[in-house]
Amino acid sequence: MKKYFTKISPDKETLEKHKVLRPIAHWLTNPRIWHFNRRSIAMGIAIGFFFGSLPIVGQMLLSAIVAIGLQGNVPMAVVSTWISNPFTMPFFYTANYYLGAWLLNRPRIDLEQFNWSFEALVNVGGDILVPLFFGSVVVGVILSAASFIVIRLLWRLHIVSHHRERKRRL
Repeated sequence: MKKYFTKISPDKETLEKHKVLRPIAHWLTNPRIWHFNRRSIAMGIAIGFFFGSLPIVGQMLLSAIVAIGLQGNVPMAVVSTWISNPFTMPFFYTANYYLGAWLLNRPRIDLEQFNWSFEALVNVGGDILVPLFFGSVVVGVILSAASFIVIRLLWRLHIVSHHRERKRRL
């Protein structure tokens, strides 16, 4: 898998020649943000999971910007935002809303019975948005921390297993 992602990742020259990316190419040519190692992959996925948990526009762009700043793997950060996609969004954000309402000790609005008209959204928008965003941030932090730890642990276990296998063959 590492070879596949390395193969499809753009090289420095491609980024510098790209018409749209040329002004920011100096940030994108940092090899650390494209490298596939335990730290950068775990960081990229954690960043992507955090922004993918938030009900905002521009999740992929924000995760790429933060991955550049924190030197996480940019492709993994962008792909990981797809944790929320058109198939998972209704379930994901409903759960985030209910968690936020519970944590903030706010009455929950029955989302299945809710009138989703523009007027109804304006009237109770804050009653939905505050718990939704709060729950989404909590879920994002938990998913980010858990994914970072699990990926680093699994990567380490894979390396240990690989070394044991090599020793056994010798």
